[in-house]
Formats: sequence, structure tokens, C-alpha cells
Amino acid sequence: MSTRFHPLTYADLERARETSQERIELIEGELYVTASPSLKHQDVSALFNAAFREAVARPGLGRVYYAPVDVRLAEHTIVQPDLVVVLSDRSHILTPARIEGAPSLVVEILSPSTSAYDRETKRQTYARHDVPEYWMVDAKRATVTVCSDPRDGCYQRDVTFNDVAVSATIPRLSVDLEELFASVPDF
Repeated sequence: MSTRFHPLTYADLERARETSQERIELIEGELYVTASPSLKHQDVSALFNAAFREAVARPGLGRVYYAPVDVRLAEHTIVQPDLVVVLSDRSHILTPARIEGAPSLVVEILSPSTSAYDRETKRQTYARHDVPEYWMVDAKRATVTVCSDPRDGCYQRDVTFNDVAVSATIPRLSVDLEELFASVPDF
């Protein structure tokens, strides 16, 4: 006898979230649970959020959001990136409840418990759903890897920065990593 797999839906995801305090995402119909972010993770996220708001939101190029915010990439794929940028040309994907489609840029801040998930599963998911740019922030190494040019389900270009991270797709978006990481408190 064979068992049929029925991919989970957004309704299933919402039910799972009702009974859990953990961060839960849905990728290709399968639930993924990750631990709550550390305080250092939160500090890094806040600093990137401020830098992105200054470069994107303040000049009116688009909007910047931080987790938790649902990004529905497909019927069976709903993720919560650490940061999300939606430029004005994609504003049609913004709804009162969530983002419905591929944002302009997403950021994941790596942690020991999510590093492999962010480097592999999330990277493949974002590329497969044509997210133009994906930043992987490694706070431990004070680096950012910018993945861009998604084609055939894979990012064609990866550049790792340790001084100033520069967007591959958003003009004037850059982050001075030395300055940013110098202001992250040590615990």
C-alpha cells in the first residue's frame, strides 16, 4: 500500500502556529521549525533594518519589513525572512496580512541552529521563486554573502563582503559592515 503525501497549506501553517511559540515556516508543503532568535541576532537585525530603511524607505524607493512577516511565495511556501525589502515596482504584492509574491530582497541572519537551513533550503527556495537578491548575514564572521541573478532555480552570482556589502540589484544600497558589527553588543 502506498501513502500519498498531501502538501500542507497556509491554513495548516496557521493551525501549527496556534499551538507553538516557535518560528514555523512552510516550504514546498512541509513545515520547518526554527528556534527563537538570540539577542545578538536581534541586534544585528535591528541594525540592518535601520540601514535598509535609510537607503530604501527614506528616499521613497520602497518598504522594509522585519520578522515576523509572512511572505507567500507559492501556495505551499510561506516563509518569514529576517528582513524583507519590497521596492515600489513590486508594491502590488503587499496586502494587509502578508506579502504575496517574491520581494525585491530578503535577508537571513545565520545562527548556529539555522545556518545550514539558511544556506541551503532557504537559498534554494528564494532562487526557485525568483527573489532577485538574497543576503546571508554571518554575524560571527562579520560578513554578508549577496546572492543574485536567479535563473533555473539557482542563484548565478554570489559575492561575499567583509567591508562594505553592496546590493547587486538596488542602486545606492550598501552597508558598512565594519561599522555595523562594531556596534553590536557582546554578550
